[in-house]
Amino acid sequence: MFSDSRAALHTLVMIEDITLAVWDPDLHRGCLLKERLDMFAKREAALFSGDWEGTPCNDACFLSFDVCGELETRVARSARQAGETVFILLVADRNCNLTAMFRPKIRPSGVLFRPVQSVHLRDMLGEIAEEMDRLARTETDDAFIFKSDGASRRIPFRDILFFEACNKKVVLHTTGQEIGYYDSIDNLASVLPPNFVRCHRSFLVNVRKIEELRGADMVLKLVGGVCIPFSRSQRSAVEKQLTINS
Repeated sequence: MFSDSRAALHTLVMIEDITLAVWDPDLHRGCLLKERLDMFAKREAALFSGDWEGTPCNDACFLSFDVCGELETRVARSARQAGETVFILLVADRNCNLTAMFRPKIRPSGVLFRPVQSVHLRDMLGEIAEEMDRLARTETDDAFIFKSDGASRRIPFRDILFFEACNKKVVLHTTGQEIGYYDSIDNLASVLPPNFVRCHRSFLVNVRKIEELRGADMVLKLVGGVCIPFSRSQRSAVEKQLTINS
């Protein structure tokens, strides 16, 4: 699976503040790829082999497979749904037909063909880190930047559904992920853009994601079918922003 050069192994450049995930239905092969990635990144890569749905978002996902079938395309779509800015890298044999992966709902960032050379892995991670840094510097106003588990994270505001207070933490919710970190709803209410409104003492919602306000049930239905509560005292503030952002 891997083709190593001595030069690559003797010029290790550790990539910081980048979270990685490896998916491969062949767990042994996935382990080998994970071990190789761990040589170049300071944060250990996560390893998965089943369905991707519900998997925490990572900065880069390496999807390794033999055939591009229904499971593989479903995993790739789930990885993309977890975040618009996720880097999706495909790892496959040269004779594998990857046509199904190159579609708007997946948008892979690159392809690595087996045998994978260590120098190519290192260069790919370096490019991802550089692009993440460029995005953080040029698009700060369009994204929420915070630290979770010691790593700097950047989530575009357009991807965020709502924030929820939970056990002295705040949980950021998008369509495909939940990320907890230390903060408070009170602090967030003072720093987020106007389209983020406090709808309940424990919730801040992105009004652009609201599909329906159900007054009888006191809940907001968001895109994707997610429902969160709102309080009577916050109803007018929510309705005002809904009017502004409609």
